Amino acid sequence: MKKLFALLLALTLALMALTPALAETADTSADIAESAAEEATETTEEEAAEEAAPAVSPVFKKLLEVPWYTWVVLGILVAAGILLALNAKKIRWDSRSLSMGAMCVAIAFVLSCIRLYRMPQGGSITPASMLPLILFMVACGPLKGFVVGCVFGLLKLLADPYIIHPIQLLMDYPLAYGAMILSCLALLIPIKDQWRLPIAVLLACIARWFMSVLSGVIFFAESAGEQNALVYSMVYNASYMAPDALVCILISCIPGMPRLVKTIRKKG
Repeated sequence: MKKLFALLLALTLALMALTPALAETADTSADIAESAAEEATETTEEEAAEEAAPAVSPVFKKLLEVPWYTWVVLGILVAAGILLALNAKKIRWDSRSLSMGAMCVAIAFVLSCIRLYRMPQGGSITPASMLPLILFMVACGPLKGFVVGCVFGLLKLLADPYIIHPIQLLMDYPLAYGAMILSCLALLIPIKDQWRLPIAVLLACIARWFMSVLSGVIFFAESAGEQNALVYSMVYNASYMAPDALVCILISCIPGMPRLVKTIRKKG
């Protein structure tokens, strides 16, 4: 049942991303039908048949016109759904994991509402709002961490939405915070626990920054004006994420912080 739910969730998000293309297909089909009806009165039956022939498969034609980044995001969603489905037995959300995950999301959300500075085109500097999520991800692993990151992203979407496209919605909210599971790579580095958490924070911030840069290049290139869209997006997103990451790294260097990871990881 859990496997089916995960796959259905991935497919639902995929269909949501393809909705604009399918909507345009419906409009295109209607336009083709109208033009074919008008031309049928002026042309012979053979010419009318030739004009109507291209309207047989407009859906496939539109699907071929879907931008490449749409398929990339859909691939990520399907891969995440399959990964969660295959590991459904390994992901056991006991009462402690649920309570810790909910607590970390709640603390992160409250901290995200305290905006020290808000950028004009989206993004803000907060007092280490990402740190509770990273602590949970490092403590409970990438699978549970991805779920918690996506939940936080959807919560941010409900609280302060800025949407111009379904793919942009996915990249800037659930996938941006879900990508922070890159922090779990710090567990593979043979170093002291005191330095593992700051490295995890750095990796998580880089992952979120990458998703925001990609979204900026694709959907907000017009804001760059005559500047290079990639450079503009990199600088713009770093202007507020870098201070946020620096605060998180400084706090994670406090000697007692690794104990929080062990406390969250501790089984009841």
